[in-house]
Amino acid sequence: MNSKQLQYFLVTVQKGSIAAAARELDIAQPAISQQLANLEREMGSALFERSFKGVSLTAAGEVFEKHAKKLIEDINAAKMELHQLAANQHGVVRVGMLPSIGNVLSMSLIAMVNEFHPQLKLEISTGPSYAVKEWLKTNQVDIALTYEQEVESRFMSAYPLIEEFMYLVVGVNEASAYYQLLQNRDTICFWELSQFELLTPGPKDALGRLIEKYEHDTGVALKHDKAYSGQLMTGLRQVIQGEGLMILPSSAMYHLEESKVIKSLKITQPDMKRQVLAATNSNFAMTDAIVKMLSIIQEASSTEQACGHWRGNLLNKVPKSDARSMGFASSSTVSVL
Repeated sequence: MNSKQLQYFLVTVQKGSIAAAARELDIAQPAISQQLANLEREMGSALFERSFKGVSLTAAGEVFEKHAKKLIEDINAAKMELHQLAANQHGVVRVGMLPSIGNVLSMSLIAMVNEFHPQLKLEISTGPSYAVKEWLKTNQVDIALTYEQEVESRFMSAYPLIEEFMYLVVGVNEASAYYQLLQNRDTICFWELSQFELLTPGPKDALGRLIEKYEHDTGVALKHDKAYSGQLMTGLRQVIQGEGLMILPSSAMYHLEESKVIKSLKITQPDMKRQVLAATNSNFAMTDAIVKMLSIIQEASSTEQACGHWRGNLLNKVPKSDARSMGFASSSTVSVL
């Protein structure tokens, strides 16, 4: 008996016929039939009742199904633990983050890993909030840097990093003359946002849901009529060209503010803010490398907040690590996907 036979058996049970299982697995039907026959021979019992309509489990098959599911779960768990062990031995940590967070943290993380933590290998991937959450759920990343709106306690352990302030972002060039009065202000009340057409993401995105929450809590309906691709860099280009306004944290646009192509107004009454968190998958044990990377992320967050790139209140509640106990190989690698 092998894992292939177990997989063929369970898919056949699920689909109700060998032909349907063959289509699902993209494998020739005779190959599945042969493997199932071998399995029944080894078990010494018929596991299926076969008819022109398909297959159904015998009493023996029903008993075997319970064990087959458990065996597959154990095999997958073993594979996962071995993967984690290999990652720990090589100091590999995969971090997924949103573009706005990556804009403020990626360079700091890369610099810190290269200079102070050569035993670690950092792999960075960026994507929308819902994608980053899915990556963490399916073990495509070890750490997700995301927002409180995306936290699912059933599989996530979340460690708050910062409560970031939100800003209205306006262009300052001649194309933005319509917004000239805004360019001379430092703050704006939330209700005033209703006077302008905004570039906003939909409710699938964490920022879109945050905006919806503030609309609901204040009773102020904002204008979401401007065409927006949902891509941060594209939206900022539209703002620079005077084609609309965006609601963003400083992490997403501080570099453009330093270049004096945009102006940001802090949103007040009420203060608009949200928590940024580092999350891990609670279904898997954290390696020493992951714990250390969480500490580095905390340090990078503090650095960027102190210099004004990431404006907000530090929370920094990540697990503690002891760098002296880390026994990794002595070379560092950073890759950004």
